[in-house]
Amino acid sequence: MPADVHLAYSDMLSGLVVPLLIERGFAGHDDRFRRVAANGDTVALSFQPSPVTFPGQLSYYVNVDAATARWVQYRGELGQIFGRVQPGPRFAFHRGSDDWNLRSAEAAPEYGAEMRRAIDEEILPGLQMHLALNAALERAIASGKAESAFERPPELPGIINRMSYLSQDDEYVQWLRRTG
Repeated sequence: MPADVHLAYSDMLSGLVVPLLIERGFAGHDDRFRRVAANGDTVALSFQPSPVTFPGQLSYYVNVDAATARWVQYRGELGQIFGRVQPGPRFAFHRGSDDWNLRSAEAAPEYGAEMRRAIDEEILPGLQMHLALNAALERAIASGKAESAFERPPELPGIINRMSYLSQDDEYVQWLRRTG
């Protein structure tokens, strides 16, 4: 592992995290990756270094952006489900923060292993669950059976789900009703 924390961060992504994303069907390069499912549902992950940190350390975010095919058709972009992967307490810049703080080049393998685990075991399954839920809600609204569509979905740490905030007069709801 390189002695410089920035090089260690790059090596961590390319050696530990990117191979997982490729295994899971993502395409991309550098710090931005996207997976489009056969049904059009899309998940994007990006890795964003932060300029705010301590000397000899590197703070960064793992951004999540996803949407069902219908949402992409309506908006032309992602953003239906969005947020950041929250690091565990040992990896966070400070308690409760959503930025990871790589404290030394030597710690990069441990950080990479934890990011890989979180993405594979929590984030991707959670996103799939929310995309399936959102697609079911969209079908319910489009078919006029929308009562369950306005109930709050289950929590997913580190992810903000836009569908949680739907109301009867939401523009997206109106669009779903019109387009069936």
